Amino acid sequence: MESKFCRYSVAFIVVFGMTGNSLVVIAVLLSRKLRTATNVFVVNLAVADFLTSLFLTWSVVALIGKNGWPIPKAEWLCSAGGFMIFLCTGVSLYNLAAIALNRLVLITQPFETYRKIYTPINIVLMAALIWIIPVTIFISLPLAGIGGFGYDKKHSTCSDLDHHPNNEIFQLAQTLLFYPVPLITIVLSYVFVFRHMKRHFRKQRMHELSDQTAAFSSSNKSTPKRNTAPASSSRRSQRIDELEVEITKNLFLVVCAFFLFFSPYCIALFIPGNDYLLLYLAISILANSTINPVIYCRRHPHFKVVLGLMLRCRYAEIPEPSDTLKRLISKDGNSYH
Repeated sequence: MESKFCRYSVAFIVVFGMTGNSLVVIAVLLSRKLRTATNVFVVNLAVADFLTSLFLTWSVVALIGKNGWPIPKAEWLCSAGGFMIFLCTGVSLYNLAAIALNRLVLITQPFETYRKIYTPINIVLMAALIWIIPVTIFISLPLAGIGGFGYDKKHSTCSDLDHHPNNEIFQLAQTLLFYPVPLITIVLSYVFVFRHMKRHFRKQRMHELSDQTAAFSSSNKSTPKRNTAPASSSRRSQRIDELEVEITKNLFLVVCAFFLFFSPYCIALFIPGNDYLLLYLAISILANSTINPVIYCRRHPHFKVVLGLMLRCRYAEIPEPSDTLKRLISKDGNSYH
């Protein structure tokens, strides 16, 4: 029963994780409207989730084998699958922290500061660093004799080696290296963002009430004066609009979903004698790779439009089409204006 549940669960994650996250990447390739600094990290996250789903196929192969790894001459495939699953999970955590920091700077700092920090070269370096840190950690730990990756005989999956003498240290190390720092970064970033937005909208309501009072007062005078107050108090106020709030809320939902799936596993690591519980909680972490595309499609102001048009095959209506999409439309015999 356990093997059947794991097999079907993993197969579901493979199919829907690869499909959903590939659509997110393709959406950015087809629409220039989605090519923002924030969405570089969104795409980075989608790539990590796609690779997680892709390399889970080796766990499906492992679960099919009844007497060990079914391809004895290629055990390295199972080791590579386990390594990539753990690597991409770590990358996802650091991506979520990077997204939170991006929203913090965008919402709370002047736009000139945001542009100085998030230059094209800096964005590339940030995206690369998100991969370099987990790669370094998951290569260094096995080289130091702490854990390893391969065929897990107990659960018939491609994962970390439960039978390794230092596996408990390995699990503790990965939890401490990947969980607290991103969690603290994300929580503090969104706390500051929402506090800043709350203050901003409070001031905005006060300005509106003041303008209404001034307009009412001037209307009662014989010679009304022209209102010379600016429409907006600053460039920062202009940037904190309803669209940015919706995007921030959407990305916060992505964070909440990840930690909802991830936190129980980290807590369970400190509970002895819970191997099978960890197995099911690990599957829930992997299932998170199928959730993000659904959130984008349902709630993200820009992604839901582009993804909706893609799913209905109405590519000619995609806003701000890329040159690639224009060429594809031209080849199909449709003119684009």
